[in-house]
Amino acid sequence: MRIEFVKAVHALMEKDPKSLFLTGDLGYNALEKVAQAFGPRFLNVGVAEQNMMGVAAGLAMTGARPWAYSIAPFATYRCLEQIRNDICLHDLPVRVVGNGGGYTYGIMGSTHHALEDLAVLKPLPNMSLFFPCSNNHVAAAVALMGELAGPSYLRLAISGFQSDTAPLAENPVTLTRRYGTRSRKQARGLSIVCAGHAAQIAVAALALDPAIDADVFGFARYPFDLASDADVMASIADTRRVLFIEEHYASGGIGESFAAEIAGKVDAFVRMNAVYRKDQRYGSAAFHLAQTGMTPTTVLATAREMLA
Repeated sequence: MRIEFVKAVHALMEKDPKSLFLTGDLGYNALEKVAQAFGPRFLNVGVAEQNMMGVAAGLAMTGARPWAYSIAPFATYRCLEQIRNDICLHDLPVRVVGNGGGYTYGIMGSTHHALEDLAVLKPLPNMSLFFPCSNNHVAAAVALMGELAGPSYLRLAISGFQSDTAPLAENPVTLTRRYGTRSRKQARGLSIVCAGHAAQIAVAALALDPAIDADVFGFARYPFDLASDADVMASIADTRRVLFIEEHYASGGIGESFAAEIAGKVDAFVRMNAVYRKDQRYGSAAFHLAQTGMTPTTVLATAREMLA
């Protein structure tokens, strides 16, 4: 997703002279063209993410609209206080970008995994979260973030189970995508709802069994606007069974908030999410997803169990 993000932000900065780009000494082999094209509007603040957020806030107070980029754990956990106090409490148009959401940086271990990033940012005042489902979803998120008057966070990631399957539909307001439609062989079927790039696991599961009686949706924005996501809500009203998938810990995740939103509207709500294990080993993103029980095969098995 990083390459698509750079293309999108480059195009946005060409149109918006008030947009600036800050990096915490990261983005090699990706950000060079941005640096060359925009000169003084590109700042490498060094390995100093906390200071970067303060600088971004100060620039925003002068009327600029900065983007502040680092890998997700460093862009969120390391400088949470600065994001809260300097950016969110002042409702400033700073766009925080975290590359490597979920298990993207798998082999580099827990310090580089971002499995709580949405949870720590979600309760902050004025903060909007964007978590695209795939590479070709990033540009739409960047465009919407560029229009916001307040702070936002963009979670970039690489799925362990990439798929080239195009979405059947995309909501231009919420960015929610529909990937699969029920065959309606059964009376009710199942609604599979995913947060961001976890949708790729569900898409890969559909490829294993295209006849599975399930609607599949990928959410990409929080706070929710379920009034605009009528397609999702109609599916849930019809099936009354939801399988929610996210590459994030359960506590504080998007699934936790979604469950609260639809409380009383479903008969069954099952979550598949990242799980911490003290004895866990380290490998690729796909390795971690398999270790935590989130694969196309396990999604399919869970879906079949819920449909039984």
